[in-house]
Amino acid sequence: MINFDYTLIVQFFNFLILLIILNFLLFKPVLRAMGKREETINSLAGRIQTAKEGMGTLEKEYEEKAREQKRPILADKDSTIAEAQTMSTHIIEKARAELTGELERVKGEIESESKRVFDSLKADVQRLSTEVAQKILQRSLS
Repeated sequence: MINFDYTLIVQFFNFLILLIILNFLLFKPVLRAMGKREETINSLAGRIQTAKEGMGTLEKEYEEKAREQKRPILADKDSTIAEAQTMSTHIIEKARAELTGELERVKGEIESESKRVFDSLKADVQRLSTEVAQKILQRSLS
């Protein structure tokens, strides 16, 4: 069977002493370092979350300020567009009125020119018809 002699007890005590020494020299420092690391990571995670929230707030403030700055610009743009449309309508109406007046003047000139030409042609036709009639009558009489 198994013999239990004193070396087994000595090895058992050596093992216990080694466990105690390793506990003080290795396990506790490693556990402390891991605890500090976990605290640091948790602290950094909290700071990151706070920074994200602050960034979200700053982003909202920036967007609001940008909207506030755009508002008068857009209002000026709209008023400028409305003013330009009013001015273009006015210019178009003025041009139409001028063109209507010019058209009436040209029509009047054409009408008077046509009447003058007609009267001139009428006089020429009467004169020519009288001459033709006289020539025809002179031939027939002679």
